[in-house]
Amino acid sequence: MKLRTKIQLFLSIVLVVVIIFVNTGIYFLFEKNVLDTEMERAVSNTERVMQAIAQNEEAGADYKQLLRSFMPTNGMIRIITEDEKVLFGVAEKAEYYNLPFSFQNEGLQQIHEKNNGSKFVQISQPLIFENGEIVTLQVTEELEAYQSIMQTLAIVLLIASLVMILPAIFIGYLLSNYFLRPIKNLTTQMAENPINGQFLKLDKKGKARDELYHLETSYNDMIERLNESIIKQQQFVSDASHELKTPISVITSYAELLERWGHKKPEVIDEASDAISYEAKRMKYLTEQLFILARNDGKSALNYETVDLNTIARDVVRSLAVAYNRNIIFHEHDNAVVSADKEKIHQSLYILVDNACKYSDSEIIVRIHESEEELMISIEDFGEGISKEQQSNIFERFYRIDKARSRETGGSGLGLAIGQAMIKAHGGNITVSSEPAKGSIFTIHLNKSYSNN
Repeated sequence: MKLRTKIQLFLSIVLVVVIIFVNTGIYFLFEKNVLDTEMERAVSNTERVMQAIAQNEEAGADYKQLLRSFMPTNGMIRIITEDEKVLFGVAEKAEYYNLPFSFQNEGLQQIHEKNNGSKFVQISQPLIFENGEIVTLQVTEELEAYQSIMQTLAIVLLIASLVMILPAIFIGYLLSNYFLRPIKNLTTQMAENPINGQFLKLDKKGKARDELYHLETSYNDMIERLNESIIKQQQFVSDASHELKTPISVITSYAELLERWGHKKPEVIDEASDAISYEAKRMKYLTEQLFILARNDGKSALNYETVDLNTIARDVVRSLAVAYNRNIIFHEHDNAVVSADKEKIHQSLYILVDNACKYSDSEIIVRIHESEEELMISIEDFGEGISKEQQSNIFERFYRIDKARSRETGGSGLGLAIGQAMIKAHGGNITVSSEPAKGSIFTIHLNKSYSNN
């Protein structure tokens, strides 16, 4: 069932229920008012009869004639003694004598209903009769007008309910269209994306700040993130293609050189084979770096274990100090134990210390320290430094500050992006603080309380 049908059905049922409820309320409220009016009229008539009896008691009046003069059009009047006998009684119809009666020593107002559904109002009042005897004056009247009125009202309300059901269904249809129109427009605009390969945002101008507005805002935020992701993906593919194009071009050129001159000049063979081997290694290294980066972007499973950062840092420092023949100073920390993936932390730290060795010529300081919530590893070098503008880009893929020097050192521009991805997978971050001509400090931040949840 479509949402529009559900809303229309729901609203129609609600409106029909409201109509029935209102009409039922009108019926019973009107019935009460009519009965109260009839009861008041009967009480007033009974009081007039009592006054007439009191005024004519000493004159020896004919009580039957007196009662007949006050008898209701469709009713009867009776005087009942204490021993439950009818002293006097007059009735419009003989069948009224079959109505129940009883002696009452206090006022009583009742409504009786016969088997055929007709109703009678009955008023009983105590009366001091001749010789001080206490009797009950009972005035009974059939509510024929009431029954006619209520039947007419029931028919009118029923017809009105049936007549109003059709507009209720139509109103339900209009309301469902009104409420669903913005959703339909939103769905249409979403379905049209992408347009010419580009995901467009929804226009929110002039719209009320309701739930749909917030939905459109969330959708636009998603589109913005999607466009950013597409741009980064396109840039990544472009950069990767560019990086792979160079070694492929070199290999192709030397292959053509071998084909043309290899059999004539033996020295060309050695030069070409060295170049081809070097570029092939570069391609292998680049593809491995791309694979590592893609795997970490996908947040592959981390193998958590208890890790001593002192041990990892000491291994990295020892290895790179020998490889670069550099003075790398390491400051340990007493409590440097954290739950993490040992290999990923080792690789991230290796990338940062390796970069420090490549892009500086003096000593390097590796320091482990902590704050209340984090364990940190800082790598400080005293090289050329990084400008503020460049600092915001250094963690981007294939970004190089000095492309000529990166080529000389064999850099791919992926190291910092890989290291940042690995640390972020741990819930941490790598930050940089640097000034040109003074050096740089790269810091790995690891949350003490972070675990593989």
